[in-house]
Amino acid sequence: MNAIRLSLSSVLGLFITFGLVFVMFKLIDSGNKDMDEEKAIKIPDFLHVERELTENVKKTEVEKPDEPETPPPDIPEDQIEFEVPDNAVSMAAPKVSTSLNASLGTFARDSDYIPVYVPQPQYPRRAQSRGKEGYAVIEVIITTTGGVRDPKLLEEDPEGWGFGRAAMKAALKLKYNPRVVDGVGQEVPGVLYKFTFNMAK
Repeated sequence: MNAIRLSLSSVLGLFITFGLVFVMFKLIDSGNKDMDEEKAIKIPDFLHVERELTENVKKTEVEKPDEPETPPPDIPEDQIEFEVPDNAVSMAAPKVSTSLNASLGTFARDSDYIPVYVPQPQYPRRAQSRGKEGYAVIEVIITTTGGVRDPKLLEEDPEGWGFGRAAMKAALKLKYNPRVVDGVGQEVPGVLYKFTFNMAK
């Protein structure tokens, strides 16, 4: 009886041992398969994503347009000329406004009467814009204090350009040494003065 029990126990133990070994082998084999499947799945995914990125990059490329063989012809700009009337001098400063020269000279019946102060006359604007030159002769009365009064225009050339009017205004500011006789001041009538208007060269 003891021999039979020992034999059965040995056989049962072998079956159990082989069963455990078989189960362990299956577990190890299934684990390797799972790892291989995961690797097999991951590698194609990376390849697929990389290929899609490459395709997208290629699609974003833009081809440069072909350069034209001949450039377009230049379009000439229209040139517009404006005609300015001769009397349109109020739009811009006169050309000789800063280089204007009204030269002065004396012309008197008595050479002793030379002014001690001569004002600068205003050059007529219209004559200045046309480049006109001229002169005007003025007759004045020297007062007892050396001033002048009652200017008269005796001669103007050319006429109608404002030289006489400008000379009349300037003549009122002439200054002379007064004439004194026996300690008393005397007026001197009929003293002439010539204003000459010249453009600066």
